[in-house]
Formats: sequence, C-alpha cells, structure tokens
Amino acid sequence: MLRSVDELRVLAEKVNRTKMAVVFAHDDHVIGAIKEASDLGIIDPILIGKEAEIRKLIKEFDLKEPFEIINCDDGDQATRIAMDMVNQKRVDVIMKGLIDTKVLLKGVVNSEWGIKDAKLLSHVGIVSYPTHHKVLFATDGAMNISPDVEQKIMIIESAVKLAKSLGYIMPKVGLVSAVEKVNPKIESTVHAEQIVNYYKDKEIDFYIDGPFAVDNLVSMDSVKQKNITSIVGGDCDILVFPNLDAGNIFYKTSVFLANGKSAGIVLGAKVPIVLTSRADSAEAKLNSIILAVLNHDGSNPARN
Repeated sequence: MLRSVDELRVLAEKVNRTKMAVVFAHDDHVIGAIKEASDLGIIDPILIGKEAEIRKLIKEFDLKEPFEIINCDDGDQATRIAMDMVNQKRVDVIMKGLIDTKVLLKGVVNSEWGIKDAKLLSHVGIVSYPTHHKVLFATDGAMNISPDVEQKIMIIESAVKLAKSLGYIMPKVGLVSAVEKVNPKIESTVHAEQIVNYYKDKEIDFYIDGPFAVDNLVSMDSVKQKNITSIVGGDCDILVFPNLDAGNIFYKTSVFLANGKSAGIVLGAKVPIVLTSRADSAEAKLNSIILAVLNHDGSNPARN
C-alpha cells in the first residue's frame, strides 16, 4: 500500500532505465520534468520535435546525456515516429509534449500503425493527501465521457493492473455514486449493482463493492455512522467514478484545493502514456513519468 505519491520515487530506485519517447518535446515544462527524471536514473529520453528549440532548452535545464533528438516540426509526423518506435520495441513509455492531445491519441488508435492494445483506453490518476492515510487511485477523469457497464469493467481492470504493477496484492475497488443504495433513478447506482453482480461468481484478485458515496469509501467514521459492512468501506484504494465529469472534478479538486500530490497515466496501449497538461505542476509531471516507468517495469514479465 502506498501512503503517499512521494513513495513512487523510492520504488523507482529499483527499476532499470526506461526508453521514453516525447512527442513535441520543445516545451520548458516538459524538459524540466525530463531533466529530473533523467537525474533520478529512470529514463533515457528520445526527444521528438523542433531540434533548435529542444537544444536551447537542454542547455537551459542542463539535461545530461544519454538522450536522443529527432528533428520534426509536424505533429502528425512526430506522433507517427513515436508510434513506430513502440511497435519496433525501441521505447517503453510515451509522453505528450507540446502537442494537441487529439493529435497524439489519433495516432495511438490508428488502425494501421497505432499502439492501442486493449478495447478501451482509460486514464488512472493517483492522489495523496496530508490528511489521508493512503494513496487513492481515481478513474476515469480524462478519457471516457460516459462509460457503460462493459466499459466500466474494462476501466476497473486496467486500474487494478496498475495497482498490481505497484505491488498491491488485493486492491479494494469502490464504485462511486452519490448514495450507497441502489436507486433506479440514479444510473450510477444501477451500474454499480450490475458490476458487483458481474464479479460475484468470478475468481478475482481484488475486492469490489458499491454503490458508495465518496465518504463511505474514505472515512471509517462515515462507515460506522451508516452501519456499512464492506471490506471496501472506509479503506478504498481505487475509486471508479460514474463519468468523466465526476472523476475530473474529484481529481482536480484534490490537487488544487486539498493540497493533493498527483500522478496520472493513460492505459490500454502497448506502453503507458504520460498525458499531462500545462496546468499540471512540474512535480505532477515528474510523478507521472515515474508512475509510467513503474507501470512498465512492474507489468513486464521479463523484469519480474
């Protein structure tokens, strides 16, 4: 169990250096995070983008070798280069630089040369707080707008795989709604009941329960007051939100109002994808790179 996002750095001390391709790396925020990750000894970056600007930033941030620069000033072409590198097994992580997310993801899901490896791409964020005893995984607040039951099952299983790659043995998955009882008028509660029933007779390596309001999943006081009996109640690891709005609001509120430390990656491709925004802090970008490297390392049978 992770108590803080900061513990990712401790775990990263044990991993091998990982090749990471950065699509449109000519961005100061991106190079700053890459510099720190490189200094930690966890990545060898391949910087795709405008070479002159990249070299200027490398000098400014004093990025040390090893690194590789591929000159390219076209977003679609830069994306294709990165996808080809993944397919050729030359890189293990992709990072979004100064490029529109739609352009990058269009390349990821390209039917001819893309790197989509599952039926669904999903985003998992992890957040830790000064006031909570453990890290919370939050999904999906960035990719899937209004997932149905089948899609939520795929989102759950991707998040569980991420937790497993970080050493969790039996992660606790909570299905989030506004209430803890099934209400036909609240779709998320109906979905939760269907998902719990789906897993009821299956052999699984995680706990799952719901529906629950967030307080039922993170507060033992709330659990006691409402007489809730569930192994997930009050001690949840993975919070599965009903839609993108809910997940995104929770994640950003955690960071900007609750002093949460964060990291996040996109799963469902052949390699983890670091998909940060310019609004993310340098620390969050670095944490996301570390999370992607750990996910790759922990999910790779050859390294286990």
